[in-house]
Amino acid sequence: MFYISAHYKFTPLLPEETQRMRDELFAFGEEIGMTGLVLVGTEGLNGTVAAETEEILNIWKQKLESCFGEIVFKDSFSDDQPFKRWFVKIRNEIVSLGDTEIIPHGKHNHIPPEEWDRMMEEEDVVVLDTRNTYETEIGMFEGAIDPSLRTFQEFSEYVEKCDIPKDKKVLMYCTGGIRCEKACLEMERQGYENVFQLDGGILRYMKERPQKKWKGECFVFDHRVAVNEDLKPSERYGLCPHCGDPGDQHISCEHCQKPGMMCVRCIKSMDRQTCSKDCAYQRNLVLQKEALVR
Repeated sequence: MFYISAHYKFTPLLPEETQRMRDELFAFGEEIGMTGLVLVGTEGLNGTVAAETEEILNIWKQKLESCFGEIVFKDSFSDDQPFKRWFVKIRNEIVSLGDTEIIPHGKHNHIPPEEWDRMMEEEDVVVLDTRNTYETEIGMFEGAIDPSLRTFQEFSEYVEKCDIPKDKKVLMYCTGGIRCEKACLEMERQGYENVFQLDGGILRYMKERPQKKWKGECFVFDHRVAVNEDLKPSERYGLCPHCGDPGDQHISCEHCQKPGMMCVRCIKSMDRQTCSKDCAYQRNLVLQKEALVR
């Protein structure tokens, strides 16, 4: 069993502090046996990590709160190791909207899951997903708008061009809450008056309100690919080896004959079905040689 936790905290750090904090967290995590990815920047910290025991994970949490103050942790579990290695990296933005001047400070229009369900029932409300298309394709809230983002950096342009009235009540959500922290402020910057965000994101909602208004699975950025409504690793989706998006199309590799998984788009766009980029390359070589013989 591996114990997994997603967490973030917006808190200002001086540029010279980020390198010290990065080195300190990397050394500490390496010493206690953590895996995963943590981002550190002048606006705070963002990460998803895993530990082999709950005790080790709690030691990591205590370390973070000693450095950054109180943090909300979204925990889940996996029988398999979700990460191969341990990374702590410095970034200009701990979640990349593309505007370093938009920095959240404290709670701002956060809605807990139970209140979220009640507000979704209101007539004059828009539910907005702030995630990318490869995430929305495998799960969304009932009736939510999919802005068809390839990256979160496209969100500002989407808001500029969308036809959502400025006085409309907007409920927005994302995986763990961090993207909405910035998305909420960006919508207000562009004149929206009633913007609210799901506190703790989909991960908290699925823990507290399973089998309610969420439909499908939730993409996560590790080897689980997605989690179901019980926060257990997906049994349906795997990562497509050709594009990296979640896929649920089972194949028999045309090169090595091993079973594999691809996404619908790659199956439609590629001439043949292969379980890896290497097998695709090797299969192409074989076909080229066969063509020369003919």
